[in-house]
Amino acid sequence: MVMDEEEKLGGFKRFISSDPEVMRRWWRIWGIRNGNAIGRWLSRRRIIRDTKVNTEALVAAYESLLYAYREAEKMNLQHNMAVYRVGLYLLTVSRDIASIKVDLLTSHDWWLRKLLARNVALMIYEVDMHKVTGTKFRAAIDFFSPSKKFKMDLEDALSNLASVHADVKSKLADIRNYTIAHRDADAMKQHRLIRNINEVEVIRIAGEFFSAANPIVPLLVELIRESSGMHHPLNQYVGKKRFKNPNRKKSSAVR
Repeated sequence: MVMDEEEKLGGFKRFISSDPEVMRRWWRIWGIRNGNAIGRWLSRRRIIRDTKVNTEALVAAYESLLYAYREAEKMNLQHNMAVYRVGLYLLTVSRDIASIKVDLLTSHDWWLRKLLARNVALMIYEVDMHKVTGTKFRAAIDFFSPSKKFKMDLEDALSNLASVHADVKSKLADIRNYTIAHRDADAMKQHRLIRNINEVEVIRIAGEFFSAANPIVPLLVELIRESSGMHHPLNQYVGKKRFKNPNRKKSSAVR
């Protein structure tokens, strides 16, 4: 037993005292094989910290909007609910991705990383903002009568998001169709596609969608603020626009 330990130690000493070029080559090979794993290990704590802060903000916004939706639902304020649904939809997608982002980028299990990346690709591909901002949302905008500039800004933001999403879908199509929807019967082709998925690139592509969606958020906040005026619930309750915004009268009187 003692001999075995001495032999191992002697072998290690011979190794570290060998030709420097051999040592450099060995460390280079070792770095190539283990560099990504070390990078994931080193970045995990930072990603956990950043994701925690982001997730806490998402949860707070989600719970606040969910409460507002439930209150509007009790009073059957359909137009308020239509606006809240758009916000909840975007927050749901954001929260889903935030929940799996840490393991997607840093898990030591390569199959889990690829699986989570495939799920992100599927989620972003299947997002349907056109349906979410459809007839009921448009009716709500008409009902709340925001400014002409607001309507133009919203149309521009939605149009840009649709364009970016179309580009994002084209980038994620193979992952969605062949590795998560399992539409290809060629299992070897599927395995190679899964193996070659770049998790960081999938997150980057998903980021393109959220960057395009960001300009919609302040517009939704503005619309929610507008819908909170007491005259809007009263008008929805009676089914007609009988009550006007008292603040507009005051501001016009000041002018």
